Amino acid sequence: MKTNEQMYESIKSNLLDLMVGVMKNIKESEFIRLFEELFTTHFNVTKIEFFLYEENQFYPAASLVKENSRSSVGVVETLTSPMQSGTYSETDDPLDFADDTLMIRNEKREPVAMVLVKSTDEWHAFASSEFFKKFQLLLGRLIETIKGYQSLYKHSQNYQSLLEATKTFNSTMELGVIQSELVSTVSEKFESIQVELILSQEQLASSCPYRLFDYSNELPSTVEAFLSGELTLGKDAEHDAEILSAPVKGMQGTYGILQLSAPCHYIFSPMQKEFVRNISESAGHAIENTSLYDQSHRLIHELQLVNEVSKKLTERLTFEEMITYIYSRLKETFEPEEVAIVYFRDQEPPVLSKETTSYFLTQAGGRYLDYAENRVRKENGAVFIADLKNDDIEGFTPYRSLMIAPIVISEKIAGYTLLIHTEKYHFTFEDFKLVKAIISHSSLALSNSALREKLQDLANKNQMTGLYARGYLDRHMSSAFKKGIGGAFLLLDVDDFKQVNDQFGHAIGDSVLKQTADLLKSSITDHDIAGRWGGEEFAVYLPGATLVEGKQLAKQLLLKMPQLTKPSVTVSIGVSVWAPSTNQETYQQLFQNTDEALYSAKSGGKNRIIVSESVLAE
Repeated sequence: MKTNEQMYESIKSNLLDLMVGVMKNIKESEFIRLFEELFTTHFNVTKIEFFLYEENQFYPAASLVKENSRSSVGVVETLTSPMQSGTYSETDDPLDFADDTLMIRNEKREPVAMVLVKSTDEWHAFASSEFFKKFQLLLGRLIETIKGYQSLYKHSQNYQSLLEATKTFNSTMELGVIQSELVSTVSEKFESIQVELILSQEQLASSCPYRLFDYSNELPSTVEAFLSGELTLGKDAEHDAEILSAPVKGMQGTYGILQLSAPCHYIFSPMQKEFVRNISESAGHAIENTSLYDQSHRLIHELQLVNEVSKKLTERLTFEEMITYIYSRLKETFEPEEVAIVYFRDQEPPVLSKETTSYFLTQAGGRYLDYAENRVRKENGAVFIADLKNDDIEGFTPYRSLMIAPIVISEKIAGYTLLIHTEKYHFTFEDFKLVKAIISHSSLALSNSALREKLQDLANKNQMTGLYARGYLDRHMSSAFKKGIGGAFLLLDVDDFKQVNDQFGHAIGDSVLKQTADLLKSSITDHDIAGRWGGEEFAVYLPGATLVEGKQLAKQLLLKMPQLTKPSVTVSIGVSVWAPSTNQETYQQLFQNTDEALYSAKSGGKNRIIVSESVLAE
C-alpha cells in the first residue's frame, strides 16, 4: 500500500502529464477522462463535480464521471470561455452525492476552482495528511497554468482571426464584402450565438443580411452602444437572451451595431468582449475608408458633371436647346421615370417645355404638377421626398420618389424641374443635392440665354411696330439666296402718310404705322417675315412662295388696310418673285425691281398693286 507521500508524488506526476497534455492540445474528453482517472486511481472516488471560479462566481465546468450528465462544456474550453450558469436540471443537484469539498486556491489565496466529491476511505486518509495542502496548491498551480496557457492560445487565435479579417477589410472597397467578413468571422468564433448586423443607413449593394437601426424599437443597451460608441451588455426579456452590442464605428461616426444574442445567463468573457470590440472597430474604420473613397469618387463625378453642364451651357445655345440638353442629362444621370420642365410667364398659366414627358399631360400627371408648383412657391426652394404618401396628393399616387428644383432667373422663381419615380427611395439625398447644383447652374445659363434672346430680339425688331428691322430682313433674305431658297417679296408704302401726320399729328401717325404692322403680322404665317423697311414703308418676305401666292397676299392687304386703320388709309404695293439663285447681284436687283414696282403703283394713282416684270432666275 502506498504511503501518502508516495501517493502525492504519483499524483504530482499525473498532474504534470495532464498539463503537458493540455500544452499538446489534447481533446477535452481525453482531459476529462484523465482527470477522472486520477481521482479514481488514487482515491477510489466515483462521483465528482468540478467548478471554476470566474467573476466572483462558481460555474460547473463539466461532469468528470458521467459524460453529458451535467454539461457539454468541457474543462479546457471552460477555462477561457464564458460559462453558462443554470446548466443543471432541477433533479440533478450535485449536492445529493457530495459530502466533501475541496477548495482550490492560487498562491495569492484567491479561489480558482472547487471540487465536490463523494468521499472514500482513501480520500479521508489523504485529506488528513500533511500532503493534502501541497496537493491543493499543486491543483491551483495547474489550473492557473492551464488558464494562462489557454488564454495565450486563445489570444493567439483571436489575433490571427482579427488579422485575417483586417486583411480582407483593407483589401477591398466594397461595403458588402467588409460587412460579410465581419459577420462570418464573429459567427465562426461564436458558433452557438446568433450574430446580427444592424446598420444606420440602407446599403443597396450589400450582399450581407442586415437590418436598419430603428431607434424607437431597439433595446436600451443597443441604443446606448450606438450613441456612446462603447460596447454594452443588456438583456432581451422577450427572447430570454443576453445581448452584447458592439458599435461598428470609425473616426467620424458610428455606422452600425454588431449584436450578439446568447442564451439566458450566458456570460461573455473579457477576452470575447475584447475580440468583438476590436473586430467591430476594425470593420468600422474600413467601412469609413470605403465610404470616404466612394464619396470622393462621387464628388469628383458630380464636379465633372456640373463642370460639363456649365461648359455646355456657356455655348451660344438657344433657350430651347438648353432645355433639351438639361432634360437629356437629368434622364441619363438620375434615371427618373417621368420628367417635367416647367417655366412661368407673367399673367399666364405655367408652360410645359417640349421635353416634358407625356405623363404630365394626363389628369393624374397634372396633380403632380399642381403639387410641385404649390410646394416650390410655398417653400421658395427645392423639395426632396423619398417616400411620397398617398394622402400628400389627392387620388392615387403611383410615384413615390420625388425631386423638385426651382429655376431661378434674376432672383425670381421662373419655373421648376420635377423628377419622379414609382420606387420609394429611388433618389438619394446625394442625387437631390446634385440636381439642385445642375439646375442652379442651368438657371444662370437660362437667364443669360433669355436675356441674350431678348437683346437680340430688341436688335432685330423695330420697337414701335414689333416688326423685324430692315437689317434682319436683309440678312435673312441674303441667307435664303445663298441656300438657293426662292420666294416672293412685297414692298408696301402707306399712301399720303405725310398728310396724316400734318392733319392728325405724329402720335396718330405712329398709331397708323402700328395698325399697319398688326395687319401684316396677322396676315402671314410663322415661316414668313414682315419688317419695317423705313419710314412708312414695310416689307414682307414669303420663303418658297409663288407669284400667285404673293399677289394673293397683296390683294388681301390692299382690301383690309382701309377697313382696319383709323384714320383709314390705303397702301401701294410692289411685288416680285425669284427662282433659287446664289448671285449676290441678283439679291440686290430683287430689291431694286420691287422698289420700281412700288414706285409705279404710287405714281399710277396709289392704292394698287404692281408686279415687277422681271422674275429673277439664275
